[in-house]
Amino acid sequence: MALRLQLPAGLRQVWLRQAASALLLIGGALMMRPHGDLFDPANLQPFWLAAAVMGAGFALSWSLASVPRALFWAVAVLARLALLGMEPGDDIWRYLWEGGIQLQGFSPYVLPPDAAALEALRTPWWPLINHPDTTAIYPPLAQLLFRLHAAVAQQALLFKLSFTAADLAICALLAARFGAARTALYAWNPLVIYGISGGGHYDSWFLLPLVAAWLLSERTPAPRGRRGEAWVDLLLGLSVAVKWITVPLLVQRAWSHWRHTRRPGPPLSTALLGLAPLVLGASLFCGLNSCPLVPTGSTFIRHGRSAEWLPHWIGQLWPWTLQTNAVHGVLLLLVVGVLLAGRAPLGVFAWRYMLALLLLSPVVHAWYFIWLMPFAVPSQNWGARLVSLSAFVYFVLPSRVPDWQLTTPERLLLWLPLLLGLLLSQWAEQRERTESAVQR
Repeated sequence: MALRLQLPAGLRQVWLRQAASALLLIGGALMMRPHGDLFDPANLQPFWLAAAVMGAGFALSWSLASVPRALFWAVAVLARLALLGMEPGDDIWRYLWEGGIQLQGFSPYVLPPDAAALEALRTPWWPLINHPDTTAIYPPLAQLLFRLHAAVAQQALLFKLSFTAADLAICALLAARFGAARTALYAWNPLVIYGISGGGHYDSWFLLPLVAAWLLSERTPAPRGRRGEAWVDLLLGLSVAVKWITVPLLVQRAWSHWRHTRRPGPPLSTALLGLAPLVLGASLFCGLNSCPLVPTGSTFIRHGRSAEWLPHWIGQLWPWTLQTNAVHGVLLLLVVGVLLAGRAPLGVFAWRYMLALLLLSPVVHAWYFIWLMPFAVPSQNWGARLVSLSAFVYFVLPSRVPDWQLTTPERLLLWLPLLLGLLLSQWAEQRERTESAVQR
């Protein structure tokens, strides 16, 4: 009799936690929706309050051992829908612009938004484009997708719908492999929800093929024959052609093939198939004499800074590094070399590489931390959890334009939760290994 009385109480407590988490996430998204213009200082505090409400719901989800599929999808979809009508970040105006000028026969790799030749094409939202004196930095496949969307409608909502669809596809892939409760780290993550559906950043486009490649490469049983391997290579290549940062993941896969086979065929096949989307896309923008896919001469590329971690402290010790970002690129290459020397599977390598990239990058925006989240789902890493909340500190910056600098307390508040969370997860893993060894 006592057992029958206790069981409903326990189930009721679980249901209440599930309901509270869901309501806080959806309610926080509705609260956030009117406050997307973060260049207006008046929106910052209500934006942070809404983020805190969503963060409370997200943190509450960490205690859930299980999440019903219906609830999982209700929160994932409704929270994103709530933010579709939100004023987006300023990146989206470049997407619209660069897609639109392609329809008129102009290349975004040749003419920056403020070029005199494009003056007649300026729209009412043209002043919102960031870095108007800099040509395009997005890879060719991304540009072709911008063009395709602009051909349908040069509207922010269409782009955001596309980003959100890719984002939900990532949720589906992760949930199919790891279950709803663990995938909530991504699907119910307030930073992911805001960054993609609210802020309108296109990162889900490159993450979707990357996550698909990772899950396919580590599927049990492994994909059979060269056809299965080719799909992994092609998916990685699609990710590279949408976002430059995934190139090292393609290198890691080719290197892994070489170490396992000691034959040039498999790594060469991976390289050729993986680079095919990039090369084919570039062929539409490049000529025989020039291929200006990256504006290496721009001030932003050479010494732009935003919410950085290690480059900031390195700059305090050696001020000359503040005048060039190349030194941090060299450091990243060294770290990638060390990572390639290991034998980690693709997902673990991706986590480690993305983490190193963020720590060493001189330009970090809050939505960049989204790159970590799919690869944190298997381990439920505490660093990923905590930075999903602390990254909202970053959004103090738009209201300070043109002074795009965090104070030292703000920088510590943004980054220390990630670092402390990484240490906490490492300590927990070490303790688990020790206990397992003792039990054996």
